This record gives sequence, C-alpha cells and structure tokens, in this order.
Amino acid sequence: REQGYLLNTLVLNAANLGILQKTLEVDIADFMNVINTNIGWNFMMARQAALQMEEKGAGSIVFITSNSALRVTENRCAYCSSKSAILAMSKSLAVDWGKYGIRSNCVLPGMIKTTRWENNVNNAKYCLANYTPLQDIAEFEDVANAVWYFGSTESRNTTGAELVVDGGMLA
Repeated sequence: REQGYLLNTLVLNAANLGILQKTLEVDIADFMNVINTNIGWNFMMARQAALQMEEKGAGSIVFITSNSALRVTENRCAYCSSKSAILAMSKSLAVDWGKYGIRSNCVLPGMIKTTRWENNVNNAKYCLANYTPLQDIAEFEDVANAVWYFGSTESRNTTGAELVVDGGMLA
C-alpha cells in the first residue's frame, strides 16, 4: 500500500445507549450488549486503524464518549460504565501506541440538540439549558470542532486527553 492511502484519523462515535436498564432487572445479555458495543467494538475498530497508522508512522484516534463517563444518570449503569472505560482505554492506547506516532483522545459531549432532544425521547429535555453555566445545549458543530482539533495537526502533541463539550455542566 502507498502511504498516501493509509488512514490518518479515525473517529469512533457509535454507541449503545443502554436506556432504561434498571440495575436490579436488566438481563445480563442486554447489559453486556452495551459493554461489547461501546468498549469491545470501539477497541477493535481502533486497533484496525492503528495497524495502518503504525505503517504510516502517524495518526489520530478520537473517541466520542460522554460526560456520563464522569457524571452518571439513573438506570444507565452499563452505558455510564462503558463510557468511563473508554476514557481509560483511550489513555492506555495513547501510552501503547504513542511510540508509533498514534494519538488517542476523547471528546465528552453532554446533551446535544438532536432529534432525540427535540422530540424529548426518553425525557431527553430533562437536560435543560439552564442547567449549564453557558445556558445552552451543544449542537453538532460544537462536537465536530472538538473532534477536528484532535484529528488535526493542531493537536500534534496532544494524546491521552479529554475535551468536554457540555456547556460547563460538569463544572
């Protein structure tokens, strides 16, 4: 393969939301489906990308995790646990793959103005703008800008880092 055709940046955004999984009632298969999707499959995709990035001698992996990795919500044990695990996995990959010029970082969005939020699916609008110091809910562009930073050469010396995009909710 020619190096010009090797992968530069991988953004991992897929997730199983594990909504309404009551911890005393959730079937273990449903719980593990969240864990496998959010941790296992993200690892497999990152590893496959890293093989190309290693050959190239550079690359960036950006995980979209969540502020739920640090601030948990009710009946979301599998989701919150998996998002927290992604933070540790990203830091571990940064240590393991840094010698190959591969950077690994995380973007932690809070609530985002999506159709789910607009239509109040599963009471998504409980996350009202007035709960954030900026009194605003993030839009797609806010998250995309954070991802762009980690994927660009502007962050060439940044790895194992986290960037929270939640209007200050974690503060």
